Amino acid sequence: MREHANAHDADRVLLGVEEVRARILSAVEPLVPVELPLQEVAGCVLAHDVHADFDLPPFSSSAMDGFAVRAADVGGANRERPVGLRIAGEVRMGRPSGTALEEGEAAAIPTGGRIPEGADAVVPIELCSIDGDRVWVLAPVVEGEHVRSAGEDVRAGELLVPAGARLLAPDLGLLASAGVASVSVHSRVRVAVLSTGDELVPPGEPLAEGRIHDANAFTLIAAVEEAGGVPLEAPIVPDDPARLVEALEAVADRADVFVSSGGVAMGEDDPVKRAFAGSGEIDLYEVAMQPGKPQAFGSWRGKPFFGLPGNPVSVFVSFEVFVRPALLRMMGRPPFRPPAKAVLEEDVEGLPRKTRFARVRLRRRGDRLLAAVTGGHRSNLMSPLARAHGLAVIPAGVEVLRAGETCSVMVFRDPEEA
Repeated sequence: MREHANAHDADRVLLGVEEVRARILSAVEPLVPVELPLQEVAGCVLAHDVHADFDLPPFSSSAMDGFAVRAADVGGANRERPVGLRIAGEVRMGRPSGTALEEGEAAAIPTGGRIPEGADAVVPIELCSIDGDRVWVLAPVVEGEHVRSAGEDVRAGELLVPAGARLLAPDLGLLASAGVASVSVHSRVRVAVLSTGDELVPPGEPLAEGRIHDANAFTLIAAVEEAGGVPLEAPIVPDDPARLVEALEAVADRADVFVSSGGVAMGEDDPVKRAFAGSGEIDLYEVAMQPGKPQAFGSWRGKPFFGLPGNPVSVFVSFEVFVRPALLRMMGRPPFRPPAKAVLEEDVEGLPRKTRFARVRLRRRGDRLLAAVTGGHRSNLMSPLARAHGLAVIPAGVEVLRAGETCSVMVFRDPEEA
C-alpha cells in the first residue's frame, strides 16, 4: 500500500539520513586502547603494530618422520647400492637435539623435531631400512630437503600484525606462536540496552489486557553481539523519566554506550527528553526515513546515548542505519558494511520526502542478486523482517523503483542461509 506524506510531515523539517548519521559519527571516537590477554581479543582491532621478537620457527625442524643426515653422505644412495650410516642418537620432541652428527652418522627424528647440529637434510622413514645400530638409506637427499628452516616464516623484527587489523583466528595463532601473551586493542564496546514502555512485559510472562511482550531488547542484544559489542541488559523501564534516570545510573559505570527504545516522540511529555533535562545532553530528530522517523542522540555521563523509536522494525532499522556504524567506529573498525546491488523482482514504491528501507529477501540467479519484498511496510510487522536478508534503500523522492531496476541493499543475513 502506498504511504503518502501527511500534513504533519509536510510542516516538519525532516533531516536527511546521511546528515544525521554524519552528526552521530562525528561525535564518537574509537575507545581508548587497552592491554588485554590474547584469549580475550578475538574480533578486536589492534591498536599498535606487533613485531616478532625472534625467528619463526625459532629453530630448524624436520618436515618428515625419518633420519637427520648430512646430505653429502648419501648423495649416491639407491636401492641397489644403499648407504649405511651409524645411528648416533634419537631426537625427541621438546628436548635438545643432542650430540652433533659427524660424517657417516644419522639421528632418528620425528616430524617437528629439531635438526641436530651437523645435519642438513632428512631422509623420510620410508626410504630407510634399519638394521641394529645402522640405518640403510635407499635414496639420496639434497641439502635442506625435508627441513623447515629457522625464520622461514617470519624473521626477528618483522611485522607480525599491523595496527588497525581486526584480530581473527589466523592472527591470534601467529601472535601466539611468536610468544605474544597480550596486545593493545580497541576493546568490544559495552552497550547498555534499555526498553521503555508501561505496556511491556518480558517474554514468558502472561499478558494482561493492553500489554505486549518486549521484543526490542532481544532485537538489540542480538544486533549488538552480531556487531561485535557486549550487550548489558537492563530491566524494562516504565514511561517515567525518574525511572529511566535510575536505570541509566545503574549501568553507567559499566557501559560505553546507552541504547534505549521507545519514548522519543517530539512532545513535551516524552520521557527521554524529560529524563535528560539537567542530567545529560540530547538532540531529538525527525529523520526523513521510513521506518524510524523519530530519533534521539546525545550523551549521558559523557558517553553516547541513542534513543530509538518504540516499534520493533524501527528499532532494527535504526540500529543498522545509525547505531551499528557508531559502534564499529568506537571499536576501531570501518563503520559501514559494503552494500550489495540487487535487481528488484517487483515494483517497490518510494516516498516523496523520506528514504524507505524495504525488507527484502535475496536470491542468486547466475551472477545477479535478485530482491523481493517480504511483506508490508508497517513498522510493527516483524515477520517480514524475520524473513528478509536485507534492507533495500529507496531514496527519498523516488516515486517507484520498477521491477528489473537495480537498488542498493543493506545486507544483514547471508542470502545463502535458509
